[in-house]
Amino acid sequence: MNKGVSSRRVASYAVMRVIRDRIPLETALSYQQDYASLDPRDRAFARLITATVFRRMGQIDAALAPFIKQKISLFIRSVLRVGAAQLLYIETPSHAAVSETVNVVKLSHKDRHAANMVNAIMRRIVEEGRSLAAQTAPQANIPPWIARRWDKSYGKRMSARIALSLTQAPPLDLTMKSGAAAPIYTQDNDEALTSTFLPPATVRLTEAGQITRLSGYEAGKWWIQDIAATLPVHFMGEIKDKTVLDMCAAPGGKTLQLAAHGANVTALDKSETRLLRLKENLKRTHLEAKVICSDALTWDNEDKFDIVLLDAPCSATGTLRRNPDVLWNRRPEDIDSLTKLQDKLLMRAAHHVKPGGDIIFCTCSLQNEEGAPRISAFLEKMPDFRLNPLLIENVLELDQYLSTEGYFRSFPHFLADYGGMDGFFIAKLTRKQA
Repeated sequence: MNKGVSSRRVASYAVMRVIRDRIPLETALSYQQDYASLDPRDRAFARLITATVFRRMGQIDAALAPFIKQKISLFIRSVLRVGAAQLLYIETPSHAAVSETVNVVKLSHKDRHAANMVNAIMRRIVEEGRSLAAQTAPQANIPPWIARRWDKSYGKRMSARIALSLTQAPPLDLTMKSGAAAPIYTQDNDEALTSTFLPPATVRLTEAGQITRLSGYEAGKWWIQDIAATLPVHFMGEIKDKTVLDMCAAPGGKTLQLAAHGANVTALDKSETRLLRLKENLKRTHLEAKVICSDALTWDNEDKFDIVLLDAPCSATGTLRRNPDVLWNRRPEDIDSLTKLQDKLLMRAAHHVKPGGDIIFCTCSLQNEEGAPRISAFLEKMPDFRLNPLLIENVLELDQYLSTEGYFRSFPHFLADYGGMDGFFIAKLTRKQA
């Protein structure tokens, strides 16, 4: 099997599994033996194709719809989406996109009979696909049940802006350990990469390539972290020598931030695999934290903390620019189960906070249910806590996005002039003094 067919075959199966099995794209890719055997360039191509499919799903399906005249399997639909993504948005040469897409079908024992049909449809996409896709608004790329909830929570105009942001691949943000701007180079080039410094500590790259070949990686001068994900720590204020529990810590960006700011950090997470990555990054950046593998719902500790950071498990729809598959591997019932888990974790966070101490609650979600309603439900049960309005300084002009109640919520189109940011909800809860 040639590399062109292999990468497209991997992409097709990954798209199918995300939709069918409701698993993350990264899992759908890495579970395939063929993916591991690809060279880095072809793996990157497979990832680009799949990400493009999930960014443009509605528009791709609108372009395909007029030419699909019979019932087809999910695999064939996935192959067609992969082929159309190349033709419509990646600008792959049409002869390569068509022939290799057809070859993927020919390799399927179950669906090889559909090769001629796929060939015919791909050729129609070459001729008419761009105009058909252009007639479809970006809102079509959002699953209807999510779009309805965003319309209700934020209005149709805001929903449309979120949808438009999904169509753009995001830049790469590096959090600088020193908190200062620094030029970034690749090991293959003495010229600094194009970058923007976003105060107080983010260097944003428009193109990066292989992460481990960027200057400062081996020396531990930075780690990957979207600017929105840095904000919960900034909202803590001065934390030097304070005790902080990072309650759902992995993969560890905020743990590194806390340690770099001089806090005494306990990083808690139930995933040994994800904690391994956290430990590797602590070692690489020469930072220290106490790392504990345990379930946050059951873990107990005699000592109380000055601050508990709860970056709670959530739908992750706020990361849709980097992880567009999250829109397609979630279901409405997932939100219900996640909000119940968030409520339980908030109660456990309260158990670990000293009198006068703070809980910083955050979710990388655009779902309203995973934001302010969780805080209201918590305060009804815990009268010894109060909502402490957030304050922020020196982070561009993000203070304008603080609500009147003191919450913070960002959207993907915020900081649009700089390339956008993840969607986040953040709130601070302070325990009253005894």
